[in-house]
Amino acid sequence: MSDPEKETTTAQGTVSETVQPDRSSSSVEEQGHVELPTGWKYRTHRIGPWTIPCYASPPFQLTLVAFVCFLCPGMFNAVNGLGGGGQENPKTADNANVAVYATFSVVGFFAGTIANRLGIKLTLSLGGMGYFLYVSSYLSYNHNKNSGFVIFSGAVLGVCAGMLWAAQGAIMMSYPPEQSKGRYISWFWMIFNLGAVIGGL
Repeated sequence: MSDPEKETTTAQGTVSETVQPDRSSSSVEEQGHVELPTGWKYRTHRIGPWTIPCYASPPFQLTLVAFVCFLCPGMFNAVNGLGGGGQENPKTADNANVAVYATFSVVGFFAGTIANRLGIKLTLSLGGMGYFLYVSSYLSYNHNKNSGFVIFSGAVLGVCAGMLWAAQGAIMMSYPPEQSKGRYISWFWMIFNLGAVIGGL
């Protein structure tokens, strides 16, 4: 099969020239392998029969994000599943949840811009901080009945949750290859919801 030809029109007339296909843009499957950079982020490790993917690989990164959500929103779901945060009077927890979702809905609108400005790693890190503040406020409430701290921590959590879920969504949609997105997303939701299961137990 002959190479494709391209005709260009010049002042002197029509000239036919041969265009070579661009070999550099061929897919990874056609090339057969990928040259990884050197460094600790690109080293795989073996534990018995299992191979742990390198730190910079999509499976490792998505598992890492899944465990962040396992420990943060997963445990938040477990605490909320207690009913009123496990308190005798649910009014404080109800007010805190109003604060959570009010600020979540506002910050969620701008969270994509925040993630673009700060970067995914910092956005995800800051997003996780609101969860431990929220849960610790219930521990504090058990000792001093300071409902203001619980409601304040709920408002902070809403800000943080907007950032965390924006970063999580960006990672889930951009890191995995197209043919693996469904599988990776299902792994994420399984690990994330195990946080509520284990927290509930």
